[in-house]
Amino acid sequence: MKRVNPAQTEPLAPVNKRHHHFEVMADGLGRYTIDISLPQGYELSNQNYPVVLTTDGNLLFDRVAVELHSGSAALIPLMPEVIIVGVGYPADEGYASFYARRNFDFHGEWDMQDPLGQSLHKIFNGIKQAEGKPDMQMSAGGAPRFSAFLREELLPHLAASYPIDLGARHTLIGDSSGGHYVLRDLYDDQSLFSRYVCISPGFSSARGAIRMLDEAYAARHKDMEVDLFICCGDQEVGKDPLMGLINFGSGVTWVAEQFSVRGYPSANVHWEIMNNEDHGSILSRAISAGLRSVFRLRPGVHPMESHEEMAARLGQEKKRP
Repeated sequence: MKRVNPAQTEPLAPVNKRHHHFEVMADGLGRYTIDISLPQGYELSNQNYPVVLTTDGNLLFDRVAVELHSGSAALIPLMPEVIIVGVGYPADEGYASFYARRNFDFHGEWDMQDPLGQSLHKIFNGIKQAEGKPDMQMSAGGAPRFSAFLREELLPHLAASYPIDLGARHTLIGDSSGGHYVLRDLYDDQSLFSRYVCISPGFSSARGAIRMLDEAYAARHKDMEVDLFICCGDQEVGKDPLMGLINFGSGVTWVAEQFSVRGYPSANVHWEIMNNEDHGSILSRAISAGLRSVFRLRPGVHPMESHEEMAARLGQEKKRP
């Protein structure tokens, strides 16, 4: 991968003192825009921080930053201090490229010849025609390379320039196809993450890959040390044939039920079908609820703890082996 170290990247003018924005190149994948948000007072602290990383940084980074690093979050610090990393796609590549690249990055091998794949190609074809890019192609299969990019290249290089604790319990957030990727990573033995916010996951993408990954993981392990929040909106269920093919609702409940079947003693799983939310409106609400859930700070779900108790607990936690 080229130009990963922010200290060697141009331009590196921070959006503000705590928000940095730059571009990197990953071999075999292409260009990515990277956004970094640092916790207030980090420059006066000697500590290193866990990461909350969001896929689709173009769409989700700002929402996560509002939740964790906005003025109100700083004034009433209910959430732990973290470094937020957004991994997105360059705006100058256009929407068709965004649609195609995230499809490649977030899925494993998939010929896309099934009804769902054909439906996604139909949407993609309309976007690329509207942008005057008739020769652009869309495929799947890049998820293993994308995972290696995050694990072996991006985060280690960022840790060389930012106060990131690579041994901490990190959080991964994804929506839609990004939610599918979150579920893929959940079952990855090499993952750097052990907290997951999975929003409206494309459960049935890649011909049932998530079911197969679940079976393979269960054959190797008797436990999974994770905190998972998984959700979709009630307006994503029973409203549209494409949403039915994607299995937004049944995917959420299948994951919740499957964790009950597996009985992993160290897994903490919360799920929700959010009322009055559709595929677009759900994001801010799901991010807020999901972060509080995976940090075990959601009112009415988790017993509230003092700041001293929270600091002690988070300081002792390690990422899953």
